[in-house]
Amino acid sequence: MSRELVVLTRERPDLAVLPDLVGGRGLSVGGAYVFDAGDRLLVRVREPILVMVPGEVERLLDTDVEAPVWWTDVRAAADLAEARMVARHCAEQLASRHDGTVWSESSS
Repeated sequence: MSRELVVLTRERPDLAVLPDLVGGRGLSVGGAYVFDAGDRLLVRVREPILVMVPGEVERLLDTDVEAPVWWTDVRAAADLAEARMVARHCAEQLASRHDGTVWSESSS
């Protein structure tokens, strides 16, 4: 089962930094995908979407965030502890670099 995290940021996240976020961990990046050393897909990061409608984030995630905000999905591709850890790391780094926060089902 996949695990989804949502990064909500004031600035548009730069996904070009993805290789820097996972560097030194024996992982590789192809576009918005992160693979382990065995070439298994671990994480997919979707292109950020600008949410401009007031109340839309609250409606979708049941969390109060003032619009406009950039919404970026980060999804652990498999039910692997490593995939969840890498997805969480990527999400937290994107949030930290772009004035944001990370939402997950467990944080709702």
